[in-house]
Amino acid sequence: MAPTKVVVFGATGNQGGSVVEALANDSKYQVRALTRSITSERVLKLMRKYPKVEWFEADANSSSSVANAVANADVVFAMTQYFAALKLTAEGETTSNEVEQGQCIIDECIKANIKLLIFSTLPSAAKISKGEFTQVKHFEDKYEIQQMLEQKSKEVGMNWAVVQPAVYFQNIPTGARWDEQNSLAFGFFGDTDRKLPYLDVDRDFGPIVKYIIDQQDKMDGRVIPAVSGYYSPNEIVEAFSAVTGIEASAIQVPFEFLQDLNLRGMFEFLEKYDMYAETPGVSPLPLTLTTPKDYWKHCRFHGPPKKL
Repeated sequence: MAPTKVVVFGATGNQGGSVVEALANDSKYQVRALTRSITSERVLKLMRKYPKVEWFEADANSSSSVANAVANADVVFAMTQYFAALKLTAEGETTSNEVEQGQCIIDECIKANIKLLIFSTLPSAAKISKGEFTQVKHFEDKYEIQQMLEQKSKEVGMNWAVVQPAVYFQNIPTGARWDEQNSLAFGFFGDTDRKLPYLDVDRDFGPIVKYIIDQQDKMDGRVIPAVSGYYSPNEIVEAFSAVTGIEASAIQVPFEFLQDLNLRGMFEFLEKYDMYAETPGVSPLPLTLTTPKDYWKHCRFHGPPKKL
C-alpha cells in the first residue's frame, strides 16, 4: 500500500514541528513539510534530522503557492499564526489576515480534492462569554476559519476535523524570575489555584494529530481539544520542585501588566470561563499524554541563569 501523503503547514513551529516529528519515522506516511524559507538554518537542521521528509516553501497569502504545496496530497494539517499574519492597514492600524489565509488554504484543499483537512483553530471567547469578551481576536479569527471549514467541507463533501490547542506548558519557563530573597518564582496571569487546560505542544500535539489521521474514518467533522490535562499553576510549580529539588512558588501577575489587549483579553477570559465550554463532548483520546512532572523532566529547566 502506498504511503499516505500528508502536508504539514507551519512545520518549523511548535504545532507543525510536533506533527512532523510524529509522522516522519512512520512508513505509513510521506510527509511534505511547509515553511516560508527552506534555506534557513533551522530548516537545514531539520532536513538532517528528518531525511525522508520533503521540505517545501509556501506562502499562505498566495493561492498559487498553496495550490502547489497541497497538490497530490491525501491529508493536510493546516494552521495560521496570529503574529505572523499581522499587517498594517493604510490608516496605520494593526490588523491580521488570518481569516484570509485560512480561506485560501481551505479553497485550495477543496480544489486539490484533499481527503482530510485538519485545521488548528480555537473556540470563540465572545460566544462562550455571551459577549463579555469580544477583543480576543486570534480566538475569533480561528473560530471563523473553523466555521468556514465546516460549511465549505459540507458543500463539497470533503472530510475535515479541527484540533483546538490548550495553553502551552512551554510558555511557563518564560515567567520564571529570582526574587529578592534569591528564591525562584513563576509568574502566571490569573488565580494560581484555578485549573486550566494545558498542553505539552512539543510532545503531545503531534501524536494527537497523528491519531486523528490514523482514525480519520471516525474523525470526520470532529472538534478535538488538544489538552494534556487540567492543572493549576500551584500544581505545576509543585511538580517542578518535586522533579528538580528546587523550591519555587507560583505568583499571580496582574492582567494590567499586559500591553497587548488581545493577549490581556485572552487571559482574562481564561480566568472566568472554560475555553472548551462550547466544544462538543468527546471521549478522551486513548493516548498517554504529558503530566507536569513529565514536562519538567524533559524540558530540563532549572531556573533563570541569573538574578533578574
